[in-house]
Amino acid sequence: MPFFGWQLLYAAPVEGDALADLGAVRLGVGKALAAAATTEVLVRARPAGVLLFGLAGAYPARHRPGARLGVGDLCFVGDDGFGDEGVATPDGFLDLAALRLGAVGPFPADADRTAIAASRLGVPIVRGTTVSTCSGTDAQSAALAARSGAEIETMEGAAVACVCARLHVPLVQLRCVSNLTGDRARGEFELSGAAAKLQTAVRRLSAGT
Repeated sequence: MPFFGWQLLYAAPVEGDALADLGAVRLGVGKALAAAATTEVLVRARPAGVLLFGLAGAYPARHRPGARLGVGDLCFVGDDGFGDEGVATPDGFLDLAALRLGAVGPFPADADRTAIAASRLGVPIVRGTTVSTCSGTDAQSAALAARSGAEIETMEGAAVACVCARLHVPLVQLRCVSNLTGDRARGEFELSGAAAKLQTAVRRLSAGT
């Protein structure tokens, strides 16, 4: 079982409260809460690794040519980075790395365990980006998709990945697409269905099936 002794983490109630019997811990939504809670869990529990799971928005084909994920699709995140840590200027966005103020990633997941889990579930491994403000307009979605090269965006992934990297704890990140990014009227939101599919996948991974 590749996830024996690993800690299950998630952000929002809809994502993982139903998995309390597996010992899943809710972090809270957003980078700051996720980083603080992850640090607390890792220092206290000293798990063998972290399986972070949750919902995600996927960049649609009109913003990311070759987009392959739709609502209800599962994926694993191979690497994740901070998509909006920096400053907007008249000449474009400058991230913290460009400003020489800090790292924005990408922060890689555990490659071997991610590959095993992705093969078990038959789902792709993608790049993620983590934001403080979700892409609820086409302009924001297109800009982030182009800048990050990511297929999905979340509000916690890179924060958890950064903490795990600093504390040398392996990470696997599983996501289910609950909506498309961009103008919200075209988002095809399906939170409950995506959450149910996500939780089924987490149970499979936890059981080693």
